[in-house]
Amino acid sequence: MTTTGASYIQVTEEQIYQAIADVLDPELDESLVKLGFIDRVEVNGPDVSITFKLPTFWCAPNFAYLMAADLRKRAGLVPGVRNVRVILLDHCAEDEVTNGINQGRSFAEAFPGESTEDEHLEELRRIFLRKGFLMRQDTLLRQMLKLGLDEATIAALRVADIRIDEPANTAFVTAHGREYPLERAGRSGHLYQQRRVALDLPHAETDPLIIDDQGQPLQTGALQQFLRRSRSVRMNIMFNTSMCKGLFHTRYGGHSVPDDDGDL
Repeated sequence: MTTTGASYIQVTEEQIYQAIADVLDPELDESLVKLGFIDRVEVNGPDVSITFKLPTFWCAPNFAYLMAADLRKRAGLVPGVRNVRVILLDHCAEDEVTNGINQGRSFAEAFPGESTEDEHLEELRRIFLRKGFLMRQDTLLRQMLKLGLDEATIAALRVADIRIDEPANTAFVTAHGREYPLERAGRSGHLYQQRRVALDLPHAETDPLIIDDQGQPLQTGALQQFLRRSRSVRMNIMFNTSMCKGLFHTRYGGHSVPDDDGDL
């Protein structure tokens, strides 16, 4: 399709939603789209506008800045997009975030009075990716133990031993020549693999399936220590997610979306 003699690619709202589908609220390790935090997407030819809202007026500006930056970056990768404008609504720092992101400024430039440096924001992102990794791992471990797999069997599993069926929300692990179904763990298994790659942890097919957030494999007798930490992280994220969904519902109405693994 052409206009005024120049070729262009038509951009749709659906393409933008697909592009930003994996942009996370870092504290909740959940998609902004799935949480309902995306207020609207507008497409005007090659120009895109994304408006998002958060559960409270006082949500941390550094978290909001990370989200806005990720939204702008992901949408900008869609073929045919020329400009992306991200708008934060109903927030104590909405002007600083909106203007800073759309002017291509760093967090330190947008918030000169803040002590947090930009490299610390990236470390903050990694901290929450690690928490998400541990939370998804906890779901897998709990399902394995429920099926009767012992510590030695779990420690011996390799990445190649897990198969994910996302539509059925089921993960399958192969041990002792048999495939075990981990029901309601397909999405967690997929996200576990994603977080593993994002953190640059070992993820080759021959690498251990269960590792800590530093890439170290499960040691003999250490499973309970693994579980204590992962369960603590999981419960903390679950609490924050439930609270934020409730606050968002109270503020804007609508319905909270339960997690696919049934945790909320």
